[in-house]
Amino acid sequence: MEISYDCIYAVDWNVDIYPVANICTFPQESVDKVVDAMQSIQKKFLFGGNHMLCYYLGISQQEALHIKDYIENVDLPDGYKWSFGFFENEKQKLTLIIAVCELKTPFSDTIWQAFFEKDSFGNPSIGFSFRQGESEEPLTKYGEYRIQHKNNALVIEINGWLFAPTQINQLDIPNTQSITIRYVPICILEELYKPPFYQDLEVIVE
Repeated sequence: MEISYDCIYAVDWNVDIYPVANICTFPQESVDKVVDAMQSIQKKFLFGGNHMLCYYLGISQQEALHIKDYIENVDLPDGYKWSFGFFENEKQKLTLIIAVCELKTPFSDTIWQAFFEKDSFGNPSIGFSFRQGESEEPLTKYGEYRIQHKNNALVIEINGWLFAPTQINQLDIPNTQSITIRYVPICILEELYKPPFYQDLEVIVE
């Protein structure tokens, strides 16, 4: 994949932002079943405290598929869903991320233009803003959503791929609020990005 840090890429992303379920407010009759399922997998893991978010460390893609198949068979109460993604550290070791997301208050938008940022290890990070072209409305609504959920852990899904809070960086540049997502495996970058277009942003939006 050819990566340029000097151009805008035309993309077609469905972006959804969800609060991660909190053990304290999750339906109590289902807490033990769900948490036990997440903690029963025989891999080294980190659990997100009160947030129902798990990181399975040093995992292969094949192992991740087996875990995903297992976890998806664990029923969740109405109003919640499982979400899955990958984290890749600077040594190119994979971490599987699994979250229980609340469905009642998502923020959703379509992104048509994105770019790449370089992280501190020289690897590409996803970059985009909810300010697409001339429209300020999605950016304003996103800012309001962040304020509304300032006490929640938020995850981002792009075309079904989960990105955890530890990957997400908000750059609060006035009228932009650029978002970068770090430690993304190259296979996911290849799926999300199309070849670059060099036209004006307004042309891409049209």
